[in-house]
This record gives sequence, C-alpha cells and structure tokens, in this order.
Amino acid sequence: MHVPDLRFGHAPLPAAAPGYDPAGDALALIARGTPWPAPQPIPGDQDFDSLGAGHRFVVRVPAAWNGDLVVCGTPATRSECANDATLGDFLLARGYAFAASNKGIPYNAVLEPAQYASDPAASYPIPFDDDGSVAAGSEAVLRLGALTPQALDVAAWHVDLANVTRAAKDRIRSGQGREPRRTYALGLSIGGGQVRYLLERFPELIDGGIEWASVFWDPDQNLLTSLPPFLRNMPAYRAVDRHDAAAHAAIVAAGFPPDRRGTMSDHRSLWDDHYASPPFYTDLTVFAFAKLLDPLAGSLDSLERRAAYRPSHAARARIATFAHTGALERPLIGIAGDADVLVPPQHHAAPYFDAVCRAGRAQNYCQYVVTGGPHVDAYANFGYGLVPQVPFVWRAFERLVIAVEAHEPLPGAGTVRSVHTPLDIV
Repeated sequence: MHVPDLRFGHAPLPAAAPGYDPAGDALALIARGTPWPAPQPIPGDQDFDSLGAGHRFVVRVPAAWNGDLVVCGTPATRSECANDATLGDFLLARGYAFAASNKGIPYNAVLEPAQYASDPAASYPIPFDDDGSVAAGSEAVLRLGALTPQALDVAAWHVDLANVTRAAKDRIRSGQGREPRRTYALGLSIGGGQVRYLLERFPELIDGGIEWASVFWDPDQNLLTSLPPFLRNMPAYRAVDRHDAAAHAAIVAAGFPPDRRGTMSDHRSLWDDHYASPPFYTDLTVFAFAKLLDPLAGSLDSLERRAAYRPSHAARARIATFAHTGALERPLIGIAGDADVLVPPQHHAAPYFDAVCRAGRAQNYCQYVVTGGPHVDAYANFGYGLVPQVPFVWRAFERLVIAVEAHEPLPGAGTVRSVHTPLDIV
C-alpha cells in the first residue's frame, strides 16, 4: 500500500489492542531528545503480512529506494513496530527498505486481576505495590503472549528472522521488479541475538549486521544463569534504603555494573528500576524464560522461587538447539553498554566475543562498549547520567556499509573498544 509518509508517527499502523501497542512499543525504546534522523516526509510502500497464526511482519520500501534491504530483529516480546523510532526512520531516510516481525508472538503482555487469570501458572504474578514495596499478595498478573494461549518455541524466534528476510525479499521482488542488491540485519536485545544467529547460520541471506545490547545464548551462560544471582541479592540491598554495601558488592561480583543513584524522586536506583518498577525486567525475564525453556522449572509463583531458580539439564538442552557459536560468516559489529543491568556485557557481550575468537572468526567481528550505555535508551530519561546508544548504532551501521561495499575488513576487527561518543566508532 502506498503511503505519503513512512516515518514513525505518520505512517498508518494497525489498531492497538490489549497487549498490542505498535506506537507504544516504539516509544518505549527511545530517549527523549534523540536527534530525529528523518526531518522530511518519506513517501513509499508499506505492507503488513503474516507467516502463520499469531505472526505479523511489516515491509516498508521508500519511493527513493537505494536498492538495499535491512531486516531488524525485534527486542523482548514486542511487536513488529518496536524498531520504528530507533531504527526505521534512520534507515528509510537513507533509502533502505525495512522489514521486521513480532517473531510469532501474538501480543506482549496484558495486565489482569489475578482472580480472573485465564492460566494462572503461565501468568506473571506482579510482586510489588505501586511504591515498589513487596506486595503482601499478588492482586494483579501479566498474561504473556509468549506463554498464552500456548508457550512458544524460543528456537523458532531465531529462525524467524531468516524466514522474514526471505519473505521481505520476495515482496520487494514482486513490487520493485528486482531483489535487493544487499541485505543487512540490525537488532536490539533478543533481536540482537537473532542477528548473531542469522549471520552464523544463514549467511547466504545477509551481507553484514549490527547487534546491540544482545542476549547471549549458551547452555552454560544465558539470561537464566546471569539474572537469579541479581534477584537473590536485591532484597538485602533494598533493605537498607538501597545502600547495603555487602549486597552491592555481591551483585557487582556477580557480573553486574554498579548501581547508579538517580536525581528523580521516582527513579532513585537504576538497579531498583530493573527490579521493582514496571516492567520488572529482571524478575519477569527469569519467570518468562524459565517457563519457555525449562519443563522442570516447577512453581515460579514467588520472588523467592524465581531468585532460587537454576536451569535444569532439560533447559540447557533446549538452549543448545539455538546457542550462539561465534562462527560468523559475515561481518558483524557489536554495541554494548557498560551500564546495562538486564544484559550486562560481562555475561553477554564478552562471552560472545570469546566465542567468535574460539571459532576463528575474529576477522568478521568487532565490538564497542559504550561508557554509560543502558540496556534500552529510555533509561537515559531518568536522571542516571546514562548515554543513549542509538546514535552509536547509527554510526556503526554507516561504518559497516562502507566496509561491505568496499569489500574491506571491518576497522578494528578482532578487538573490543570502549567508546564515549559515536565519533569514536571509526
């Protein structure tokens, strides 16, 4: 369908529904004040389609198409529109066709009264009151689209980006009369993990990629091994007005960045924002992925049980089916933030760099660690002195394209560098 302006906030989007908020998903990931990369209208074609029940993907092709395609992995369990503000406008304004999907997850999450939960065992019991104190009992739950009406296959999420790439190429060929000349992949968080997997397993589909704050999947190192130690120590840390020194030291020793104290009354601790404030990232992530990956997880109906969780051999076996190998067949640039509490570089960026080196593919990879970079840029809004990473991602993409089009190796291939400004990416 032709639209006069493909930019976020201008292009028509599907209507919002419970657990499905296309515009809200995009706004949740970007910091206020981020430079708008598309000041002028971008006419072109936009089409929404599906690869199966509950699946949605979008393809946008600007009228001034440059002949290339960028497919974007989607973070968390968000919609196909989640990348629109952070990546979509930047790419479309430069002439790239853009495609993204919801990984087959029909909706993100729906807040419900606990007494009306359709599947209590698969619903996340919200453990905190509005003021962040531990609730006496869970009066509300989050019904998760990845678990209800049925638990989805995390391995299939990774293959989905390859399937969407093929589908987007087919649609572009049909509409434009030719296939894209080159195809790139970008992704944040879970979506960054998709990009890594794509460049390892489906190199014939892709020319290069950018992975950002990406989740590392390995049977011995993953979200289900890294986050429970954080959960176990947070009650003690919070007990002394979020100042308990021993608990702070224990969490840092477990591979997390030091806490940051905020200047806003409702954002006093970066750790606490990831623990006791919606969307309860650290606790909810353990609940959701243990339910998705571990048939032996047992009951996870309390903070204590989630904090005590350890992946079973069955969970490790499932993770092995989509684990990252580091065997990159195309150039990839990694961006990570050293203040990322949910996906700390020590647990996700550094092990992936090591995997790439062990696989003998260091020539295809370089990694930049942004000083003060959070997991998602929205945390830069909350007075912690954090640095939005989107401009670093945009800069890295420009460097990637230069290298790919010149058939040259990535500058700094095989290295990890700390960066303070986007211009440090050369």
